[in-house]
Amino acid sequence: MSASLADLAGVGRDVQIRGLKVTVTGVSARGLASLFKRFPDLVGAVTGAGMNISSLVEMGPEVLAAVIAAGTGSPDDTAAEEVADRLGMSDQLSLIEAILSETFAGDPEGFMKRLENLAGAVGVQTGPAAAD
Repeated sequence: MSASLADLAGVGRDVQIRGLKVTVTGVSARGLASLFKRFPDLVGAVTGAGMNISSLVEMGPEVLAAVIAAGTGSPDDTAAEEVADRLGMSDQLSLIEAILSETFAGDPEGFMKRLENLAGAVGVQTGPAAAD
């Protein structure tokens, strides 16, 4: 049996936060582009050794909240970012772990290699020189 794109709506994983299930879908291409535009330093975290929790935490709470909002289906949603910002760090980390896994299909390095190959195929420079 085959599926259509409509069958994928809302697909993700549920993360328990304060007794509630929060659906994590990962960050879409549109969401990632928006995050890169708002937070240029995030480009280096993603195109370097791959995005990881420590690089997100080091970038600060505003970036962390924006990634959580985007990864739970609310990119560029100020209200969602404010909620994410007020969560305890443990809850934020639980969401970020799931978001990174969903965004990069559990393989950040493989994802980055595929993304760099695609960028090269269309003539987009990647790596440290591109982030400057």
